[in-house]
Amino acid sequence: MHTRPSVATAVITLFCCPPLAQADSDADRARRLAQEGAILTLEEILPLLREARPGTLIELELEYEREHGTYVYEMEVLDADGRLWEVELDASTGALIEVELDD
Repeated sequence: MHTRPSVATAVITLFCCPPLAQADSDADRARRLAQEGAILTLEEILPLLREARPGTLIELELEYEREHGTYVYEMEVLDADGRLWEVELDASTGALIEVELDD
């Protein structure tokens, strides 16, 4: 039986995929940023993602973009037709940065 990835998979990707020694510090950093109000929580960002590109969330990463001095949620979404999309949202405002088909 084939099951779809869940939001839990996205959270695991966000917090557990870096090398093990770095994983705790990444999770702590994301948690601290959300508690300080510097970034939106997953609960706040997921509805904005669904507006930008409906589908199944496959992967989610929180990246710091040095050029603009902001955090960005980078997400991969699988649509109903089986196409993979990359969606970037500003982590502090939820503003859509980019949606593109991932080749």
